[in-house]
Amino acid sequence: MAKIRLLKISKTENIQPEEIVYIGDEARDISASKKAKVKVIAVTWGFNSREVLSDYQPDALVDKPEELMAVINNF
Repeated sequence: MAKIRLLKISKTENIQPEEIVYIGDEARDISASKKAKVKVIAVTWGFNSREVLSDYQPDALVDKPEELMAVINNF
């Protein structure tokens, strides 16, 4: 379902998937982003643990909100 939403946003807003960065706290966020060919940053202060998120190989994994902008700017 999330993959479909990401693709719909991409099409509606005329944004290429490679221009989108998705931030999520669940393994399913990572899976959906990868299927939609969208970069994904997993955050460890939400639903899934760091270990679980890491197993799904997000593009980046952050532990603190203040780390987000630095990671986004490096994409």
